[in-house]
Amino acid sequence: MRNMPHAQPIVMTAAFVWSAPQQGMKRHGIDVSSRSWSTYNKFSPFYHHTANAIPVPGSSMRADSVEGIWQGLKIIGGKPDLSLFQGPPRKRKGHVEGHVFGDVLLDYRDARAHIFVPAYAYHAINNVLDDVADDLEVRAATNDVALYELEMNGDIDDLTSPYSHAALLVDILNLLKDAPLPPFSKQHFPYLQDQVEAIVSYRRHLDENERALLDDIVTFAYLFSPQDVKQACALHAIRQGVPHQGRLAHYTPCASTAALYDAVRR
Repeated sequence: MRNMPHAQPIVMTAAFVWSAPQQGMKRHGIDVSSRSWSTYNKFSPFYHHTANAIPVPGSSMRADSVEGIWQGLKIIGGKPDLSLFQGPPRKRKGHVEGHVFGDVLLDYRDARAHIFVPAYAYHAINNVLDDVADDLEVRAATNDVALYELEMNGDIDDLTSPYSHAALLVDILNLLKDAPLPPFSKQHFPYLQDQVEAIVSYRRHLDENERALLDDIVTFAYLFSPQDVKQACALHAIRQGVPHQGRLAHYTPCASTAALYDAVRR
């Protein structure tokens, strides 16, 4: 495994795949719903905690869960419910007029792309992935790894039913599997700039959808990370041209990256 001395690094040769529940169980896949019996239930958007609160896209606030963000930013009866940012999330009933994103109102499709996706990427990468990375590497060394949950819609553009977070998680893991980013990369970079150049080069070879997701990972999951190294990596990557989509306006830097942050803003 990764932390054992002299152990050979595990090479991830297989892919992560999204499956509907029945197919996922048949393939001995991983249940990433809140009903999962294992640590993987933390991948659920309903998982809430206070140790490392999630940045609210379009805002300087933080929240305990992805679902709390999604429900709290809904405009129902003319207003959001920001109290849902804390504590266990719950569904809100009523006609949804849109989702608040900064000073604009997003429709359902855009809310998925600009609120749910980056918030979920942050949660998956910063709050869960380190706990299961070794297990995922072992699984993906020999066979494709199926992920599933209760929702069966893996298309972000299909608005007829809820979007499966398992499908999004599969996209995130497949990007990270090949990217020069932790926790899966075995590349050693003597200097941060070397890693940034590798990230920018990797980005050039992605298709449009993959590039957009990588941008969310770098400019949200990394930019707002509690780890200074990830913050610095994201800020350098932004300087190299990874689009930040205005997120710097909502970022409060730690002391170690304050000077770099000021340089990026200029």
